Amino acid sequence: MYRFVNLLIKFIKEKYLVSMKRAILLSAVMSTMIVAYGQSPSELHQPSAKQLIQKGQLDAVDGFRFDQAPNAEATTPVSHGKYRSEVYDFVRVGNTYYDLQSNASIGRRAILHGDGTITVAWTYSGTSSTSWPDRGSAVNHYNGTAWGAEPSLRTENVRTGWPSIGELPDGSIYTIAHDPAAGGLQMARTSAKGGTTWSNDAGKILTHPDGNMIWNRTANLGNKMFSLVNFAAQADDPDVTIKGITNPTLYAMSNDAGKTWTSLDLLPGYDSSRYLDGGGDTYAIDARDSIVAIVIAGRYKDVTLFKSTDSGTTWKTSIIDSFAFPRFVWGSYLVDPNNPVVCNDGSVDVLIDNNGDVHVAGGRVSYSDDDTTDDLARSGSYFNLYHWSENQPTWKICGTPIDMDGQPSSTGSPYDITAETTNSMGTDGNPSNGLAYAARYGGTSISTHSSLSVDKNNNIYVTWDAPVEFTFNDYLANYRDVHISYSTDGGASWATTQNATQIRSQEAVFACLTKRTDDFVHFIFQMDAHPGTNLQNSGTGNLHPNVENTIYYAAIPVQDLMDSVLGQNTLEITPVIKESKVFVVSQNQPNPFSDNTNVVVYLRAGSDLTCTVTDATGKIVSTQSMGYRGAGNHDITINGSELTSGVYFYTLKTKDSEVTKKMQVLK
Repeated sequence: MYRFVNLLIKFIKEKYLVSMKRAILLSAVMSTMIVAYGQSPSELHQPSAKQLIQKGQLDAVDGFRFDQAPNAEATTPVSHGKYRSEVYDFVRVGNTYYDLQSNASIGRRAILHGDGTITVAWTYSGTSSTSWPDRGSAVNHYNGTAWGAEPSLRTENVRTGWPSIGELPDGSIYTIAHDPAAGGLQMARTSAKGGTTWSNDAGKILTHPDGNMIWNRTANLGNKMFSLVNFAAQADDPDVTIKGITNPTLYAMSNDAGKTWTSLDLLPGYDSSRYLDGGGDTYAIDARDSIVAIVIAGRYKDVTLFKSTDSGTTWKTSIIDSFAFPRFVWGSYLVDPNNPVVCNDGSVDVLIDNNGDVHVAGGRVSYSDDDTTDDLARSGSYFNLYHWSENQPTWKICGTPIDMDGQPSSTGSPYDITAETTNSMGTDGNPSNGLAYAARYGGTSISTHSSLSVDKNNNIYVTWDAPVEFTFNDYLANYRDVHISYSTDGGASWATTQNATQIRSQEAVFACLTKRTDDFVHFIFQMDAHPGTNLQNSGTGNLHPNVENTIYYAAIPVQDLMDSVLGQNTLEITPVIKESKVFVVSQNQPNPFSDNTNVVVYLRAGSDLTCTVTDATGKIVSTQSMGYRGAGNHDITINGSELTSGVYFYTLKTKDSEVTKKMQVLK
């Protein structure tokens, strides 16, 4: 029924030019009619999950429900709650009232450590004041068993934003974020994973005498650190021109874990022959072994790859996607609207795979006239996400939004995305083009905010966010979900897109994958009840109120992705029959051990579980019944107190399958 209502509203609005006010009134009337007939209310007016919690109603919300985590020590109803999907749970790790996590590229905000623990970061503010005086970097850590308490303080001692995180050889964790007031970056450190005491001894780094440096992207190889920054170029900041580029992206390196840095400068090959100006957040960095890969992009600019194979000493520069008009100036080029010029949208990510090859992903936009308003609703943007790699050096589609109904829109596109979804704010700070709402994320495309990851088998994963058909807020803007796809052949081909969050009645955006992954694909994302952001889409009418946004962590079993268990969650979805298969068993920790060791097992569906230990000859030395375990992750303890030193194998078994791994006992 709700599908019919949404289609009817859209049809009337498009065909008969009904005003936004009348369309909203019509939707309210139709929703009332649905309730009167005993049907579920349309997604157009579903309460948020938080509202349901506050009302004490744990009913289904589009196939999901809020629950308390088993180990929650909550002071509020949603603290450490789980947003539960058909296949896996999202775990709440924090919150923020400051909801713009990036202008374009996502950056490095999630780490999977070698021991299986995880650290994540995001831009945080715990106050609803629109000045966000406590804004800064928030960090949470998963120790292998549970997440830490939700952070309520930033890591820095000054107001900052846009963090990068990393781990140094001494085990310490760092955050680097910009100081918008004074310029430059602030570096904070905690002595070990999971630490909650942060030192700001390093203080301010990477300042420039000519202007404010903000929007960092930082990665490290051991104690060598590599950073990209850009001049602020905001209304109250004067433009800075260096070597012919206005407000360029600059690079610096530290050899001593951030204590001292080289001078900020242009990367070799990044020059005024191709670039007229830089852009905030339109660049990305990755580093592993002795390789550093940097991509600088931007709307109506080239995509340039800078690769070093000697830890940043020398660089090879390659333009991997060239824009037709170098040194582009608004209004200087008249382009046939029927033959637009295509370019990237700046939301790039870069990844170094296990073979040392570089991968790049991002969205695309087009330029079709002297579009001085820079309005993508006029100039056009692309539904697809694109991928390039050194071993597949042509841009290919790596992901698409999901066609919920299998029918084309009135314009012939496969996707029914409303004008409100891609609309921007006008010069007066309110929705443009005669519409009542704007949900566009800056200058990015329809599919945007890409994030890349690689596993031990060199499978490549990419997440991004895109609007979902027939999922409207009260102003007919589509909600976004996080989407995911993967390649098992280095990017030569890509699997069918799956919906990674499947929320549809909330806005799920800014997903950030861990760069390296294991048997799970790990990421964090931001969720609230309103399409767009308060920072970009509120306007004078407070259309997007400043509300609490939740930061969630998700771990999707790789095998579930390969088996397409997530699927596309279309309107005609058929539930997947889930066997109680043991898809993932972690390596035991500690290993070697003397008395007890722990493993984590993931079950797709509930089952009785047993653990059998055998010696190197295959002889069974112990069998332990673990009882019935429900779907999800379980921490299992193996008792080795009676075992002698040596190599053993542990097998975890359900009625449908079993997984065996090796462990070592050392007395």
